[in-house]
Amino acid sequence: MNDNKKSTFSRLKDSFTSMFKRLFSPKARQKDFKNVLEEEAITSPSKVVWKNFLHDKLARIGMLGFVLILLFCFLGSVVMPMKDPAKTETVLKNIQPGRKILSVDSGLEKKGIETIGNGISFSIGLDKTGKLYTWGSDPSGVLDIPSNVENKKIEKLAVGDKHAMVLTKNGELFAWGFNNFNQATIPSDIRSLASYEGIEDIYAGEGYSGIITKEKNLYLWGNVKASKLDILPSNVNGHVKKVNGSSFNMVILLDDGTVAVAGTTGNEISAVPEELTNGSVNVVDVKMTFRTGIALDDQGKIHVWGSTDKGMMNVPEINEKVVQVSTNRNAMYALGESGKVYAWGDNTLNELNVPSNLVAEKLYSGFYQTYAVNKDGTVTAWGNKGYFMGTDQFGRDLLTRLMAGGKVTLLVGFLACIVEAIIGMIVGMIAGFKGGWVDNLLMRISEIFSSIPFMPLVITLSAFLGVNMGSNEKLILIMLILGFISWPSLARIVRGQILIEREKDFVLAARALGIKEYAIIIRHILPNVLNLCIVNVTLSYASNMLTESGLSFLGFGVQAPMPSWGNMLDGAQQSEVIQMYWWRWILPAVCIMIAAFSINLIGDGLRDALDPKANEK
Repeated sequence: MNDNKKSTFSRLKDSFTSMFKRLFSPKARQKDFKNVLEEEAITSPSKVVWKNFLHDKLARIGMLGFVLILLFCFLGSVVMPMKDPAKTETVLKNIQPGRKILSVDSGLEKKGIETIGNGISFSIGLDKTGKLYTWGSDPSGVLDIPSNVENKKIEKLAVGDKHAMVLTKNGELFAWGFNNFNQATIPSDIRSLASYEGIEDIYAGEGYSGIITKEKNLYLWGNVKASKLDILPSNVNGHVKKVNGSSFNMVILLDDGTVAVAGTTGNEISAVPEELTNGSVNVVDVKMTFRTGIALDDQGKIHVWGSTDKGMMNVPEINEKVVQVSTNRNAMYALGESGKVYAWGDNTLNELNVPSNLVAEKLYSGFYQTYAVNKDGTVTAWGNKGYFMGTDQFGRDLLTRLMAGGKVTLLVGFLACIVEAIIGMIVGMIAGFKGGWVDNLLMRISEIFSSIPFMPLVITLSAFLGVNMGSNEKLILIMLILGFISWPSLARIVRGQILIEREKDFVLAARALGIKEYAIIIRHILPNVLNLCIVNVTLSYASNMLTESGLSFLGFGVQAPMPSWGNMLDGAQQSEVIQMYWWRWILPAVCIMIAAFSINLIGDGLRDALDPKANEK
């Protein structure tokens, strides 16, 4: 009994003490107020949805994947823009992914560089001891040095676009690599002539090879008949000193210091300046780009002629004696006696990015890469480093096309969803709210659209209406077709929800107050069905992306050269591409899969987050 009285007294004492604290202590009042707020706090519906969405691990994965895809396509295309979708460089086709084209073998620098030969995406170096070194991307097996060459002492090296040729110290001639024109197979008559006359120098070009004999004769084999490279001027044989060429022409330095040109006639390179042919100047070296020639005379001055394309004739001011000239496919270089390198021409693949502090002793250029040997024997390289994701069948960078194509695919799917949402929501709300004959008419129209075979209709409309359309008009057409065809399912969902909402008390109250019907639909009913529409449109987004990709893959969507993930998969139709050039079809397919999968995960997460039953968990 005493204990009960004591506990009751203690409780009364604590109650009065607490009351006085709340009356006279601001801190106590704030603490009590905070406790009340925490107990009575009400989370807003949007916060509940967001909390439920983030609670779903798969939804978070989908959001992360979609954000990465957006950054890859939109931010990536800003950092690495695709300048011209129609620009091709066919000699660079099907280059493997990688950035090691300029990664010079360290062993070559240690032993001392004798020469470096460059192919389209690889290089082969020869050191002072006669050993070969290889690096870069191998498109044709040329970097696999044959066993009968590997242990030989090499005296001379020549590298073509996809093949190589060497001359050993014993006078043996070997060739290997891509052999589509037999350029890597030395004919028996050439071997006989080489044995009889002796070999002074060797040369490898784009699809052909050649030797200069000690009797100063030039012999060529491979792909030489199409461009008439085998038809030499009458004053050439017996006087050849040096040669350099492209797939169409070859410039030849004769022993009297004059220049001749073989190959295709009537073009810019065949019109050699008169001072280079009449002996007015004594030429000591000649080189050529794809369609422009350069000659160096014994006074250290350069002479350029040929095509003006890509700025080849824009020779910079050179106020010193030039000791060497060098070229690759689209650029020219002049090495001054001070060691400074002057460069001009095209810079699409960083051909003109010569280091500012470079002091070079020798240049080795070819195709799209250049190596400068410094005074300490080290090598400085610039030009085409390679491609992170390889190139396609036209030599276009697959990474920039994936980013640009992703923008197209994502935008087409998104804008098609906007069209679908507008039509579907308008039709669904009118049909559900009005009812009666309006509902029957609109639903019958939607059933007509739903009963039409989807893919055949889209292909027919795209083929019929897309004739003589540009790329932008074609994109708009595809968006409209996808949007106009996809709205019936959303309209039926919205109609069903409106039928439920229009019978609720707040709608009846709004009608009783005389509010107009369009205001009731937009202000009162639409917010209650908007969440359902968002989920449906999100899930439809992935479907529209896949539809666009399928149409473009079949040739009825986005047309090349404008890229989209769908038309970039066209190579998957060829067994050769599937077996040998995996990056051309796997990478676009992976992008499509990640984007569609991520969007579907987001849609499923939104559906669960907006579900009232899920909110109660």
